[in-house]
Amino acid sequence: MSKNTRNNIDTGKKGFFRIWRDIPEGTKQGILAIIFFVVSVLFTLASFGKAGFVGETTYRWFKFLLGFGYFLVPIVFVMLGITFLKTLKHSFPTVKIASSILFLLAGLGIIEVNIPGKGGAIGSLISTPLLKLFDTYASIIVLGAIFVISIIIIFETEFTVEPLIRWWKKLRFKGADRNETLTDTASDEDWLPPPTEEINNATPEEKQKLQEKVDRKNTAKKDGRENGIGQSEEIAFNKKTSPSMFKNAGKVFSPPPLSLLERDKGKPVVGDINANKNIIKRTLQNFGINVEMDEISIGPSVTRYSLKPAEGVKLSRIVALQNDLSLALAAHPLRIEAPIPGKSLVGIEIPNTTKSIVGLATLLASEEYQKSEKSLLISLGKGISGKSHFANLAKMPHLLIAGTTGSGKTCGKDTYVFSEKGVLTFEELCPLPLNSEIDYSLRVATRDGLETTSKNYNNGICDFYKITTAEGLSIEVTEEHPLWVIRDGAMAWQNGGNIRIGEYVAISRGSKLFGEDKQINFTPALNKTNKAREIKTPTRMTPKLGLFMGLLTADGGLTVKNRVVYTQANKEVLDVYVELLRNLFDITAPIIAKSGSSDKAKDIVVNSKHLKGFLTHLGLKPVGAREKEIPKSIRESGPEVIKSFIRGLIRNDGHISALKGLEITLATEKLLRQLQIVLLNFGIVSSVHSKKVKNYPENNYWRLAVYGGEFVAYAKEIGFLTDEEKEKAKLLLALRRNTNKNIIPTLKSVLKKLSLTYRGIFARLTNKGWNYQQGALVPKYAFRSLASYSSGLRNPSYETLEKILNFYGSLAESDDYKKVSEIHKDNFYWAKVVKIEKTVGEGYDFEVPGSNSFVGNGFVNHNSVTIHTIITSLLFRNSVENIKFIMIDPKRVELTLYNKIPHLLTPVITEAKKAILALKWAAKEMERRYDILESESVRDVESYHKNVLEPELKKLEKQSAGESEADMKMPELMPYIIIVIDELADIMSTYPRELEAAIVRLAQMSRAVGIHLILSTQRPSVNVITGLIKANIPGRIALQVSSQIDSRTILDTGGAEKLLGAGDMLFLGSEMSKPQRIQSAYISETEVKKVVSYLKNNYDDGVPSELNLTPEAVADKNAIFEASFGDDEDVDDDLYEQAREEVIKAGKASTSYIQRKLRVGYARAARLVDLLQERGIIGPADGARPREVIGGKMDTESQTEMEEEPHQ
Repeated sequence: MSKNTRNNIDTGKKGFFRIWRDIPEGTKQGILAIIFFVVSVLFTLASFGKAGFVGETTYRWFKFLLGFGYFLVPIVFVMLGITFLKTLKHSFPTVKIASSILFLLAGLGIIEVNIPGKGGAIGSLISTPLLKLFDTYASIIVLGAIFVISIIIIFETEFTVEPLIRWWKKLRFKGADRNETLTDTASDEDWLPPPTEEINNATPEEKQKLQEKVDRKNTAKKDGRENGIGQSEEIAFNKKTSPSMFKNAGKVFSPPPLSLLERDKGKPVVGDINANKNIIKRTLQNFGINVEMDEISIGPSVTRYSLKPAEGVKLSRIVALQNDLSLALAAHPLRIEAPIPGKSLVGIEIPNTTKSIVGLATLLASEEYQKSEKSLLISLGKGISGKSHFANLAKMPHLLIAGTTGSGKTCGKDTYVFSEKGVLTFEELCPLPLNSEIDYSLRVATRDGLETTSKNYNNGICDFYKITTAEGLSIEVTEEHPLWVIRDGAMAWQNGGNIRIGEYVAISRGSKLFGEDKQINFTPALNKTNKAREIKTPTRMTPKLGLFMGLLTADGGLTVKNRVVYTQANKEVLDVYVELLRNLFDITAPIIAKSGSSDKAKDIVVNSKHLKGFLTHLGLKPVGAREKEIPKSIRESGPEVIKSFIRGLIRNDGHISALKGLEITLATEKLLRQLQIVLLNFGIVSSVHSKKVKNYPENNYWRLAVYGGEFVAYAKEIGFLTDEEKEKAKLLLALRRNTNKNIIPTLKSVLKKLSLTYRGIFARLTNKGWNYQQGALVPKYAFRSLASYSSGLRNPSYETLEKILNFYGSLAESDDYKKVSEIHKDNFYWAKVVKIEKTVGEGYDFEVPGSNSFVGNGFVNHNSVTIHTIITSLLFRNSVENIKFIMIDPKRVELTLYNKIPHLLTPVITEAKKAILALKWAAKEMERRYDILESESVRDVESYHKNVLEPELKKLEKQSAGESEADMKMPELMPYIIIVIDELADIMSTYPRELEAAIVRLAQMSRAVGIHLILSTQRPSVNVITGLIKANIPGRIALQVSSQIDSRTILDTGGAEKLLGAGDMLFLGSEMSKPQRIQSAYISETEVKKVVSYLKNNYDDGVPSELNLTPEAVADKNAIFEASFGDDEDVDDDLYEQAREEVIKAGKASTSYIQRKLRVGYARAARLVDLLQERGIIGPADGARPREVIGGKMDTESQTEMEEEPHQ
């Protein structure tokens, strides 16, 4: 063999081993398992002579060596394959291979001892010395023991007596009472995880076994029965530092099992690493910058390429080439970290081709989290190097989260959006590649009116819930995507995965947001002959052109080459069509012929390649009846063009019933569903359902119907084309039929409360019934049918609800009245869900600063940010006595999941005013705690627990049996209080001055007494994250934002605008000089519900009682906050909100203006002006000029900042 040949072979070997070394351990294990299974099959086939020459030779040799033991060989390889698949996380299991060989040898020995001469040559070698030493029976025992031990080693089976002990105890207590507690049948040690000290002091192998032992323990419910979770992982609870062990009514805190949460999913795909390294180096060299490539760190969502610049190279030169590197690598967004903290390197962060999902269970099971003695340790996620990151909230001591996660809130790409460009789908508005995003400004209809988007996301292929209503409206949304619903008389956001059949969802109507009548830029195709005659074509969309396209869409066709055909039997309509041909295209002599066998129907034929090309350009397709749709050019047009199109469409295929309303039947479902959504934009609710048509066996025709009050709206908004239609409509309108299309469901409970409140104030019960005060309205005289609405026998319409509100006008300040008033004001159509299906498709979503909502397919949709990971990691670590939460969620969709968990001080707060009162209560509690610390001469809550509480608890443990616990003077427990505000902007827009003062004061002083703030907002505006708030909250998390200005608002530096979304974030701790990039852990709503359900079931005696958050209860003359919040009596002026709305609407404010608008005296108007100034709604007086309104500018500030952002 030549030297070159040897070198090539050696190089090939090195290449193979280098590739094998780069393969992840888990993948190696899987490959080897498959190989073992294949070898097992080959050995089996060889025994039957079905493996060819190689199999026959192998069988002959192994038969000689093993005898009957040959059949153990396939079993050995199957066991090896199984054990390799079970141990993907471990290194190469040499011990298990050795134990497999031991299994084979022991089996051969047993065969040879029992059947001499049948164990092969190897069996004979093993049995001969054993028989001489131990004889037959002892040899079988020894070999049998080795055989069993080898199986235990292969499958890592624990052999303990605990199952036997438990089995024996069950037999002993079989006849005992079923209601005995768990402690009557088993010791506490059987149900508790091993102490932390035992785990910490163990070797790695022992740690693994101890953890696996914990995994097999079941947590017990209060009644001693299994909780249904089965064998699951538990967190080893640290008894040394946890105040939960102080006093828990004899109950030991058992954290939720980790089996309730998901672990990491998938592996990141980074592309060609070496190619990217070369591209980075070559690109920088092209600009005269020499670098040395260094380490590469692969994270869940990004890969960081580290490089060392040559001496004398300024970092600013590398940073300035960010866009050039992004172009060369075809990677967006690309982020440069210069330098990497603690290293003399520059990092270039490139998005991974495929991301991995960080599961919260993986973080909570990590050694750092398990060993830590910090009660307020929160899980953040995984960094670029794949290392888990945690933070101590007690040390921060407060946290601000701003930006959007983009965490799965998505609807289907075919969802129609009411926008300034028309009624178009996501894909028609702005098609994007899979898993991408762009800055996108578009005016759209939202829950609160018209707002502008800032981002457009394509979230890839998603699993959807297709929700269909009784009217045939449908939308595809992901499990986490919220829709606006009504339930028990209150409106709220509800995630798509939680909506059930029978519930009611909001359908927005009457947005009346349309496109514009655009110019038509049409260039006809070149004619191959001179015979084709050009015609005149319109240059702009007009109502006449819309009518022509409506007629042709209904009963026309373009399927014949160079021919446009329209069929109609009504002479009036035929005349209209011929007139349109003349006016629009100068076609004066179309061909009019008999259509089929009908005596009335006529075909109007125009043979014109030019006309067909023009109509095709406008979106009329040469397709059959079942593929027709409303052309995009119509849906992009203004309202008059769309109305004309609908009149033409309805005249051909529509029918006005003498008793019901308008119906149109077509073979195309898509066109009718488009028409249904377009009608919603005009404020008209219709229904679309399949219809059986006589003599058509397929029964797949579709009918759109407009009945009752909606027909009245149709006649007013759209109108009709012919005199015949108008006469029929006039007769039908005279009947005034009511089909209850405008009713509001689920109001029974809130109307009943209003009725009881009214009766309690204005009436008293006598022997003759209820006696009302003089001057008070009596329901049975003033409003006879009111009782039927309060009892739920009838659901009110919007018109009836207005009468109900007028009747209960004296209760206008009550919460129930405000709920009903809000429902009446929004004027949604409430559609009942009748069908829910699971589908798969491409998903899109908008980011809409402000209301965080948009209208899609008529449904009111939401996009938001979550903080469940932080809350859940605290719940897994702390008992009910160790931590308490006050959760504030104005959106009513995120934090309401945690209602009724025992850790809450009060149910989740959803009203802005109650949120302010809760912060006042926290201020009062802070002062009280400081008094306790002062009296005990300790500096903070940790010192109080260590120096005051623990000694008293030790005394309690040693108390005599005759001394009751009540005789002991127990010091007060002082749990941590975490105040979580999910959407800061919503409250800031209502109570800006009060909220800022409360947050700042709590942030300054509450750390020592164990009160901590977690604030979250999607709007990083300077009006929301004010300078005072930011200065007092050093811990910050920035999620994806739209501009560098927003990033600086959160972090005082750029970078967040380069994030990827979906939990990609920058974390800035109180002791960090630069933010750190982390991929946040993902926790689904299903996981949160499992954790909440576990806590509620295991601590059902700890359901929180609502705090008394009335102004009187939280008032304290000595409280340091009292002056900051203002005078509650003045704030509660019943005209304050009305005055606020009037000045914001007018854009100016003065005493005389409020006098005129509200019809009040000068003194009250002046006081309202003072209140508006104190609350930050209007500015100070400026001579004789009206005061400037500054409170209404909240929603436009962010847009102004973006426009002022300098170009880089």
